Amino acid sequence: MPPIQRLLSLGLSLGGLLMGAAAPAQQLSGRQGHYSVEIQVPVSAQRAWAVLSRYEAMAGVMPDIRRARVVRRRGHQLELAHTYQAPYTFGLPIQARLLLEETPPLQLRYRLLSGERIRSLEGRWSITPNGSGITLQHQIQIDPELPAVLRPLYFELSEANLLQSMRVLRQLMLQR
Repeated sequence: MPPIQRLLSLGLSLGGLLMGAAAPAQQLSGRQGHYSVEIQVPVSAQRAWAVLSRYEAMAGVMPDIRRARVVRRRGHQLELAHTYQAPYTFGLPIQARLLLEETPPLQLRYRLLSGERIRSLEGRWSITPNGSGITLQHQIQIDPELPAVLRPLYFELSEANLLQSMRVLRQLMLQR
């Protein structure tokens, strides 16, 4: 990871601790590749959408996205090329192409078009306004192409990554 991105990443993860803020409450449910995770963020739906939809800017900031490129866009539908690399990929760079369908500023659906070591992947990001900001929810279903012996570790590492990703997104949404 380039030094500037490493510093940004470190700053995001330590920012709340240095300011004395408590860790944001998160809820993760599900198991073995079928998950739902949510977090509360005191921002508008428009602000949350502006952060969530900066697809290429997420490379190097999100814990598992090393590269992101919008391949093509047609209105609210786009194709995105991702390179994932994280503990759950066992350090290997994994290429994937996703089809995204946007419903600004409240929802983003995605599904796998093609990918290395991924049998299936689909999910949805939802931004739901509430009295104190928004609830950001990510629902994901993933079936990795892995030997059975590695799957429990993969899912454990994926769960940790989902929680970390939500914390990073929350911090990005709170930045002005």
